[in-house]
Parts: sequence; C-alpha cells; structure tokens
Amino acid sequence: RRGRQQGGPQDADFALDIERVLAGVDRRTTVMIRNIPNKYTQQMLLDEININHTGTYDFFYLPIDFKNKCNVGYAFINFMDHRSIISFFHEFNGQRWSNFNSEKVCALSYARIQGKLAMIARFQNSSLLEKDCEYRPLLFVSNGADKGMPEPFPLGGRARGAAQYGTSHGAGNSHGAGGSGGHHHHGHGHHHGHGHGHDHDVEEAAS
Repeated sequence: RRGRQQGGPQDADFALDIERVLAGVDRRTTVMIRNIPNKYTQQMLLDEININHTGTYDFFYLPIDFKNKCNVGYAFINFMDHRSIISFFHEFNGQRWSNFNSEKVCALSYARIQGKLAMIARFQNSSLLEKDCEYRPLLFVSNGADKGMPEPFPLGGRARGAAQYGTSHGAGNSHGAGGSGGHHHHGHGHHHGHGHGHDHDVEEAAS
C-alpha cells in the first residue's frame, strides 16, 4: 500500500480540501479517517465522534484485524450532508487522539467508494456481516423521524444464504472475511496478499 501513496495523481483525487467543501465545489460525503491508534475499538471511536457529530452520518466502519483483535488504523464514515464534514474536519484533522496517549495525528481524506448506497453494495455480500457487531460495517437511518438511529444492513444473496445455513458454518470464514467476496473484487489484484483476512473487503474502499 505505501508504495502506491507517493504523491501521485491518485492521492490528489482523494485529498480533502476544506476550502472546496466550504465553497460547495466538492460535495463528496464519504471520508476516510486515518492514523487511528490500533487499540481503539469501534465503540470508543464512535463515542468520541458522537460528542459533537451524532446524527450526522449514516455509514461507519472501523476495520478490525481478526488475528490480533486490533483496528488496522483507519475507518470510513459517510455524512448525510457534505457540509457536516466542515465541523468534523476542524475537530479531528491534524489533532492527536484523546485516548492511549498516542503520538498519532488524525488525518482525513476522501474514500474511493462514495456514498451510503455504494458502501452497502460493497459490503452486503461480505462474511463480515456474519460477525459480531463490533466487526461489522454499521448503517444508520438517513432521514425522517428516526434519522441517525441504527439501521440493519441489507444482506446480499451470499450473506443471506450463509445466515440461513447457520452461524456455526459461517464461523469457519472468520479468517477470510475478505476472500468470501472474491467474485466481486472487480479485478483489484494489487490488494491481494496483505495477510489480513479483512483486506480484500476494506482496501478497495480505501484506495
């Protein structure tokens, strides 16, 4: 991964320029949160975000390395309104994290996959959805009276079949969450071989 992040044109495509957001020129809504201390759990990160940003986002995912039960250092969040990124950016970007006395400094950029619907399409066939809540991508209601409330993830055909087949059988996939969706990787061969079971599922959203 690092070899591809050398300041080429791809990096510029994902740079979050807050002035462009303020001007309404860039209306992308899905942000990648980077440099997260590895000990942060999903709930710890959400608790920190929700102090000032509750009800502003409808998708959240903190990928976890199943082997060591630690996050992999980045997360994805989709805001219902691109303007919500402005206050989020000012609070988090360039700031140190409040827990674990970490030296890491939060950095925000845009995710490659943009929007709640695109993220649903990306993950609805993933074996991640068979796992405990803290490992799964999370959805929240985007509008109406229940805006911001948790929303069940719609299962794709593969995940539905696995759920009916029984969780005891699905559990056998725990080390290969990424590989389970191999039929919809769209040829991103450069993501293979990272050694973490989740990588195929999350790296494509990131890069």
